Amino acid sequence: MKLPAIFLLTALNLLCAREITFSELKESALHSSHRLNLRSIDTKIEEARLESIYSTLYPQFSLGYSGEYNHNLDPQSSGSISVGDTTINSTIPYEHSVALRLNYELYHFGSTLKQIEVGEKEIALKKLDQCNEEIKLYRELLEHYVRAQRAQSEKAFKSQMLTLTQELYSLKQRLYSAGKESRVSVGDEAIRIIDLERDIERSSMEFEENIIALSQKSYIDLSTTDTRLLPLEANGDNNTLSFFHTPQARSYEEKILQKQSEISMLDRSQLPVISLYSSYYLYGSNADNFHSGFDDIRPNSWNAGVSVRWSLFEGFKYNSESERLRLELSRIHEEAELSKREFDHETRTKHEKLNRLIQLTKNETEALNETRSKLTMTQRLRAQGEADAVSEVSVKLEGLERELTLESEMIQHAYESESLKLQHSGIESCTVR
Repeated sequence: MKLPAIFLLTALNLLCAREITFSELKESALHSSHRLNLRSIDTKIEEARLESIYSTLYPQFSLGYSGEYNHNLDPQSSGSISVGDTTINSTIPYEHSVALRLNYELYHFGSTLKQIEVGEKEIALKKLDQCNEEIKLYRELLEHYVRAQRAQSEKAFKSQMLTLTQELYSLKQRLYSAGKESRVSVGDEAIRIIDLERDIERSSMEFEENIIALSQKSYIDLSTTDTRLLPLEANGDNNTLSFFHTPQARSYEEKILQKQSEISMLDRSQLPVISLYSSYYLYGSNADNFHSGFDDIRPNSWNAGVSVRWSLFEGFKYNSESERLRLELSRIHEEAELSKREFDHETRTKHEKLNRLIQLTKNETEALNETRSKLTMTQRLRAQGEADAVSEVSVKLEGLERELTLESEMIQHAYESESLKLQHSGIESCTVR
């Protein structure tokens, strides 16, 4: 018997279709994703910010020049007098000065080092955020991949079921014309054809939507008509890591350490700052000409000293900041505990699903084998004239339905296994960019 045209078209499409695996999509997304590139840039920004914090450990040098004209309103005065921040000018009109200054923070009770610690923790957090973003991207790809794979499977099987149902409808119409089949039975097959056509259209739409999403996230141009998704790679072991070995848990650990450093830094900011300062002055002046005063510049004096700066009262700012930081630390602890509970719950749920899917797959495989045996028997009986074509086509339809159910369960099992693997990905599985 010749194969139906739809089977030939399906076989031709499979031969011409572009086959692609989930691993290929992951690899492409890893090297092309703007999301991951942005996370990498965020890390580099924090590294540059940390370098600026390190600069505070070095002495600060500055060079300043001033050239001015002074007009003395008191002819009885001479020289310059300083009273606080106010300088009373001398009688010489044109004056120039050059000052080389050094400022160096000698000791701040480790406040600067704590600031560096906070910066280092921020870099570690950005790298972990990048790792978490990578896993999140893979999970999104997996969701779309499995949805498209399921739609692909449903479309293929239901297209075959549609052909058999149309054949069954024709057989029952002939039997109805011969008075051997009821009108209701023929109508049921007509409704079934409509339902299958609707299901095929929905599967096509679902497939196209997810293929477009996969193209967008993986940066691979996938055709909605000529793409065939291969099964997920078998993952025999479902070894799981403790929550504390995941990037998510490590992020919370770094956040806690960072917040503790911020609290310590705030406490140390209330202690004195001891600094060294020094200045070297050059001075020149002229009573008649501005430029001549500049040419007259020569060393004048230098000084050096130690200063102590201690903030005694800032309007209760320290109290409010300290309370805020401690509340933020408490919130991070709560978030970490909540994430751990959700992680453990998801892990347990996935293990239960996998166990049930293994049993369901086993049961469905046994049922499919029975259906195939039933088909063989029906075909033998038909060859002997003891069964009709309606019975044979009905058994074929039953077999296709069981094959579809079995494949759906296998797809779901592969999805749960891969999802569990991604959930328990360790830091070492992330790619350093």
